[in-house]
Amino acid sequence: MSTKTLLMGCAASAILLSCRTRFGAITMFLLLASLALTCNLLYRLILWPKLLSPTRHLPGPTSASFLMGNFPIIHGVRSGAPQANWMRTIPNSGLLRYLDLFNIERVLPTTAEALKEVLHTKSYCFIKPPILTSDVAKILGRTGLLFVEGEEHKMQRKLLLPAFSHAHIKALVPGFWSKGMEMTEKVAAVVRASRSSGGEGEEGVVVEMGRWCSLATLDIIGSCGFGYEFRALESASISGSSDTEEKSGSELANAYNTIFNKGSPSWIAVVLSTIFPSSFVQYLALKRTREVARAAGTIRRVTARILAAKKSALATSPKDSESNDILSVMLKSDTYTGPEGESSMRDQMMTFLAAGHETTATSMIWAIYTLSLPENRHIQSRLRAEIHAAFPSGVPATVTYDQIANLKYLSYITSEVLRLHPPVGVTLRMAGEDTTLNGEFLPKGTSIVISPFAINRSVALWGADAEEFKPERWAGGADGAAAVESNYGFLTFLAGPRGCIGHVFARAEFKCLLAAAVGRFEFGQDGKKELVVKAGVTAKPVGGIPVTVREVVWG
Repeated sequence: MSTKTLLMGCAASAILLSCRTRFGAITMFLLLASLALTCNLLYRLILWPKLLSPTRHLPGPTSASFLMGNFPIIHGVRSGAPQANWMRTIPNSGLLRYLDLFNIERVLPTTAEALKEVLHTKSYCFIKPPILTSDVAKILGRTGLLFVEGEEHKMQRKLLLPAFSHAHIKALVPGFWSKGMEMTEKVAAVVRASRSSGGEGEEGVVVEMGRWCSLATLDIIGSCGFGYEFRALESASISGSSDTEEKSGSELANAYNTIFNKGSPSWIAVVLSTIFPSSFVQYLALKRTREVARAAGTIRRVTARILAAKKSALATSPKDSESNDILSVMLKSDTYTGPEGESSMRDQMMTFLAAGHETTATSMIWAIYTLSLPENRHIQSRLRAEIHAAFPSGVPATVTYDQIANLKYLSYITSEVLRLHPPVGVTLRMAGEDTTLNGEFLPKGTSIVISPFAINRSVALWGADAEEFKPERWAGGADGAAAVESNYGFLTFLAGPRGCIGHVFARAEFKCLLAAAVGRFEFGQDGKKELVVKAGVTAKPVGGIPVTVREVVWG
């Protein structure tokens, strides 16, 4: 019998004995229910985290609040930033512990050895916690690769690997470049329209590049991932393009804009979810909850339409039947048959739609922002020179994988951006059973925080200049190889059996889009907007990052 059960049982027995002769059955039931809830809250909020938890002796920050733990520090800042600070300032032997909202304890692995246990050695022991599978799964697909566990995850990953093979990605690069060219044409139209109306400043025209990057990556995952044309760039208006709220012309793009670009989830819902089941909270009349639910409904409806179109194409066209995109691979498998298989396939599509376009768009935003900083303009110029030298005849209509791979400085820059600005700064795991980590006992249900943002900036792993933007640090390794000894020192794509299956796809896509943008434009800072990054699904600046854009002569 657990300590929690024993305490609550004793309390209930005591009140039952004292009240059964004085009150009616209904009154006694309400008293017992109130007492049980009080005991449960007392146990969860105070007794367990402060007096009983076996991890309470681990080093960590002092609690900023008696009941709210370190939540006041974490809330409202960039995901991973507090963890990075604690790793730098609190001595530890591989694990830190802190308290989140309502004193929910979090264990933070800080060394490559501890991370290897979570991500590789015991990867199927540390599972996705309910808070992710119940809330985020509404957007990313509950039965997709991101959330399934154990043997189901192994089976799905093995099935999908052909769609992400190196040979297949090489064949997709011309498609990546084509969408990059389409994006730069749209941005060029914005610049010219603003210039003609007198809106160009000394440094160029101010453009919110995040909008165009998001539309481009959505088109890429549609055409290269599903063999389906969303035409999000084509349908987007160039008027008012610095306004992130503007409708794009694509209902799918608008749905993702609602989810990722219009603020974090309602904190009222977050607080209530720690007390009540999330299935109850989602039915409350909270504005943000309703917005996300409508957006998720749109995404699910669009994915069903894509699926129907793909089925029809595969049935009627021999050329389509030979396709090796993600959706074709799933449709050719016996795994996704029947109503349950089709539902699982839609969830898989939702996973890749969100993860496949939002993360790369976020990386593009950070790359353009970083290169536009005054201290990095020389890096931007050097990159542009490399791109122009590789294509001396002018803007290429198409490129090959090898041509992009040979742009070494481009590779260094994209790797360094991914290191310093991982799209997902923090993710969660939970001990699915009683286990140990780094020699410490963890009871079932213990929350584990993995912070790519903090690990990627670890002085112990990356040296004293870990916080600096230094593309040259990648010059010693092969393309895509981390400039750090351990595979667990660069966690942008995580690692181990549950590492990102699409990391080669994402890197190639990122390189093509950045080469297309920097080859065509010079980016600078307009100096009118303060950079604000808050905790959220992805680490995107609030309101985007408007930069000055000026066309350059190729070569």
